[in-house]
Amino acid sequence: MYPRLIMKRALLLLVFLASALAAEALSFPTPSATLTRFEVTAISLRDVTFLFELSVKNPYPVGIAFDGMTLAFSVEGNKVFTAASQGGFKVPANKSRANTFTVQLTYDDIIKVIKDYTSRDYLNTVINGTLVIPLPRIPGVPKTWSVSYTLKKKIPAIKPQLSLLDFSVQPPTQAQVKEALMKAGRDVDPGKALSALKDVLQGKKPEAPVIDPAEIDVPLTVTFTIELANEAKAELSFAKLGYELGVNGESLVVGESTQIVRQPGRSLITVANVFSSRSLSQNVREVFSSRHGSYTLHGTASIKLPDEISKNPLPLDFQEGGSFSVK
Repeated sequence: MYPRLIMKRALLLLVFLASALAAEALSFPTPSATLTRFEVTAISLRDVTFLFELSVKNPYPVGIAFDGMTLAFSVEGNKVFTAASQGGFKVPANKSRANTFTVQLTYDDIIKVIKDYTSRDYLNTVINGTLVIPLPRIPGVPKTWSVSYTLKKKIPAIKPQLSLLDFSVQPPTQAQVKEALMKAGRDVDPGKALSALKDVLQGKKPEAPVIDPAEIDVPLTVTFTIELANEAKAELSFAKLGYELGVNGESLVVGESTQIVRQPGRSLITVANVFSSRSLSQNVREVFSSRHGSYTLHGTASIKLPDEISKNPLPLDFQEGGSFSVK
């Protein structure tokens, strides 16, 4: 009977220890995680940037580290993509720490799953986020702790078409050429120098190549129109557009235009700027000799969208390119 008594007591002790460990696990503190910020922070003609700020409180005497949230994006009920391991960071022992991270949702991905995309102005977007935090290795405590969020935000529907229209360059006056020649210390007839410059701008070989226009600093006036159209229905309205125009791979002019005309489905931005004849490299001259070329346009603006997207104006930043003709 004595061995049976020992076994019985051992079993009771095991049950007691198991109960104690279970109670300890149940009362063991868990981290807290709060999504303190969620917003659309920027828009381009190709994607939307979301910003998340996550604040985590670590109740343990050891630091914890994790990869961040797994984010599943759905637009109008259609799953678009899942982004994992975004914004990972460490939280020191018995401390709290906030971390911000961004995720981009591309319009190309959305267009693939929305059949009537071009008839939309704004799109309902749902983001399901899951945060998994590894817990300290303590008996009775789970290996990880997770929390889930469901976030909703509308975004504008954009399917852009950008064109460069009415590109032309006006030659300088003879007085401006004369002044440039004097500054360069060149003893050249201003009339002949101006004629050579006009020939270059017309795509001709100068009849009197008295000087290479790139050897003097004379102002040339360029004008063109940027047509920014949206094949979808969201309005892209802004009061001014910052721009940098490159032609045939070389930067030509940088500036800002407020000459904007809004028409249904598009904006027409008129630009008038000045560049130096020193910029007439071989690549740029090819534009005038062939009467067409390639362009890149970096544009920046501030746009106001409905308050449910953002109460503050959002930066619009885009980089587009294509071909154009000389007027």
